[in-house]
Amino acid sequence: MIRTILTSAILYIAVSANAQSYDELCARGTENLETKNYTQAIKNFTRAVTIEPHNPKNEYAYNNLAHAQWMQGDTESAIKSYTHALGFNSNSITIRRQRARLFIQIENNDSALADYTRILHAEPRDTHALFMRAYIYGKQKEYQKAYADYNTLLSIEPSNNDARLSLALLYHKEGRLNDSLMLLSLLIDDEPDNAEYYYARCNIENSEGQTELAIMDIEEALKLKPDNASYHATHAELLLQQGKKSAAKQALDQAVKYGHPVEELTEAYSRCNIK
Repeated sequence: MIRTILTSAILYIAVSANAQSYDELCARGTENLETKNYTQAIKNFTRAVTIEPHNPKNEYAYNNLAHAQWMQGDTESAIKSYTHALGFNSNSITIRRQRARLFIQIENNDSALADYTRILHAEPRDTHALFMRAYIYGKQKEYQKAYADYNTLLSIEPSNNDARLSLALLYHKEGRLNDSLMLLSLLIDDEPDNAEYYYARCNIENSEGQTELAIMDIEEALKLKPDNASYHATHAELLLQQGKKSAAKQALDQAVKYGHPVEELTEAYSRCNIK
């Protein structure tokens, strides 16, 4: 009888200790996240969900574990942890959005599309999900679906210039050159100090063989962002197309100066052929 009582007491203490240790581990893991000690955070949250695999709080434990894994560059493990978190709350838009971002990162566009569609079923006016789903549809050449999402987004946020820029690029991708250039010109009118718009229009003009116009736009972009390495590299390419080798060499040097990998410019340097 005494042995039975002692055994029961030991079991009770063990269960209580496990319950406490779960909360303590999660608390320590949260502190680890705040101090960016992701390695220790992963250990603490992993131990917590192992101790109590069916605890409803595991939605948050797995979510935090996924974040720590993501910060450590372990994308695959982070996706698995977000999936476990969704197993405890499949309606969490925040967790689903985070998982979708990781699917995009590893170019699993079909899975990302499924997550964004699930979000939009719950929140049809979620502008981030609309933007990202339109982006995926564009990559998959589902142009009409992409247009539908961009148009819905712009009906909610008419001044969302990121969406308008993406729409302009989509027009060009489908071969609607005039629509693309017209929308980019409107964006430039709205934000004449935004170098990205000039750069986007430059690339479209260049792809259409309009080198003079492209040079004008890349030079406008460089006035606004003279330290942008990609702009200098593009400028060099355009100058080479015009046979201006000396000026192109100077542009390449500027690209390298501002951080462009020199090994990626070897072919362009060889075309300069400066004696």
